[in-house]
Amino acid sequence: MNTVKQWAIPALALALGLLGCSGDEAEGARGPGGRGGRPGGGPPSFAGGGAPVAAVPVEVITATRQSISSFIETNGTLEAENEVDVVARVSAPIVSIDVEEGDLVQAGQLLARLDDVETRVQMELAKVSVEETRQSYERAQQLHDEDLISPEEYERATSAYDSARAQLKAAEIQLQFTEVRAPFAGRIVRRYIDRAEQVSVNTPLYRLSDFEPLLCPIQIPERDLPRVQLNQPAWLSVEAWPGERFGGKVLRISPVVDAATGTVKVTLELRHGGRLRPGMFARVFVETETRENALVLPKAALSLESIGDTVYVAADGAASRREVELGFRQGDLVEILSGVDEGEQVVVVGQDGLSEGTPLQILPGAEQQTARGDAPGGGPPTKSPQVAGEATPPTRPDGRPEGSGKGGRGGRLDFANLTDEQLEQIKARMRSMGMSDEQIEERIKRRREAAANGE
Repeated sequence: MNTVKQWAIPALALALGLLGCSGDEAEGARGPGGRGGRPGGGPPSFAGGGAPVAAVPVEVITATRQSISSFIETNGTLEAENEVDVVARVSAPIVSIDVEEGDLVQAGQLLARLDDVETRVQMELAKVSVEETRQSYERAQQLHDEDLISPEEYERATSAYDSARAQLKAAEIQLQFTEVRAPFAGRIVRRYIDRAEQVSVNTPLYRLSDFEPLLCPIQIPERDLPRVQLNQPAWLSVEAWPGERFGGKVLRISPVVDAATGTVKVTLELRHGGRLRPGMFARVFVETETRENALVLPKAALSLESIGDTVYVAADGAASRREVELGFRQGDLVEILSGVDEGEQVVVVGQDGLSEGTPLQILPGAEQQTARGDAPGGGPPTKSPQVAGEATPPTRPDGRPEGSGKGGRGGRLDFANLTDEQLEQIKARMRSMGMSDEQIEERIKRRREAAANGE
C-alpha cells in the first residue's frame, strides 16, 4: 500500500505538469488577439492543413449611376471637302513663285506668274488684225448700203472682223492665264514647281485645300444602318492629340449598299478649329443611344481570369464573386445591367487570384472612390456592347456563360486543366480589355504556375 502511494504521487504531479504546458501552448497559439490569432477574436480561417488565410489587400470602388452612351466604332481617313490641283493653263516657264507650302490664301490671290512675253506678242498681233478687219468691214458696210457689192462680199468682211475680235479676246485670256490665282480660299498643301521650270498645259503647280470643314468618310455594316441618321453626333480621336475628342455630325448617308463589302458609306463633317489635317487616320465613334441614370463600373473591375463577365464585391470583409450582365461600354466604364447593386463596393485592384470567401483588406483611402467619366484625359469612348470579332461564350441552360461556374477553388477557373475552347475564350476577353498577345501569354503562364503550386 505504501508502495502504491509512493508511485501515485509522482505520477499525479507529472500529469498536472503536462496539462499546464498544454494550456500554455494553446494560449500561445491563440495569441493576444483572441482565438485563432485573429484580431478581436472570432473564428479562425483555415486553408488546407489548418494554416490561417491572410487577408488580400485590395482597392474598391462604389457602384454609382450616371449617363452612358453606345457608339458605332470604326476608322476613317480625314479629307478636305474642297481640294484641287491648280494647273497651268498655258505653256511657259515659271518666272515667279508667290506662295509656299502651308500659306493661307484668299480666293483670287496670285500664286505664281508664268512668262508672258510670247502671249503679249500674240495679243498685239490680234490687235493689228482687229484694226485691219474693222476698216475692211466699215468700207464693205458703206458699199453694201449703196448696193455696190454683193451680199456675199459683205458677209465675208463681217465674218473676218468678228473672227479677229474673237482672236483678240482669246489672246487676252491667255495673257490672264500667265497669272496663276487661287480658285477659292484655303491652304497651300503642296508646291510642285520650281522657278524657271518650263510647264505645259495641265501641269500641276500647287495643291490647294480648304480645311474647314473636314470630312471623314466611314463604312458601317449594313445592319447598323437603322441606327444612323443625318445630323447625328459623332466623335473622333487622332494620334496627334491623344486623349482629345473632336466633335462632328453625320453629313451624308449613301443611298446604296456596297454589295462586295456589305457596308454603307457615311460621311461625317468635322469642326475642329484648325488642328486637324487631311490624311490623318482617325478612330470614329458615332453616338447611337444614351442611357441616363445607368449603373456603371470601371472596366478594370472585370475579372480577366474567367470566361463570363465576373466581378468581386467586398461584403463583410470577404470577396463575393458575382456574374454580371454588361450593357453599354464607354471609355473605361461599363454599364452593369444585373449582378451588382448601387452602392456596393467592387474590387478594382487586386482581384486577380481572388475566390469566393477570400478575406479582404481594403486599402485606406480606397473606400470612397466612385466611377468617374470616361478614360483618363477625356479619351474617346469605346465600342459597345460587343467587341468586333470577339467570340460570344456558349451559354449553359441557366443562361450563364459556359465555364463561368465553379471550375476551381471558390468558383475560379482551374488554369491547370483548361480546355482549348476555354483558353481561347479567356484570351478573347483579355484582348477585348486591350491586352497585347505578349501580356496575355504572360498572365496565363503565371496563373498556370500558381495553379500547379496549389495557390
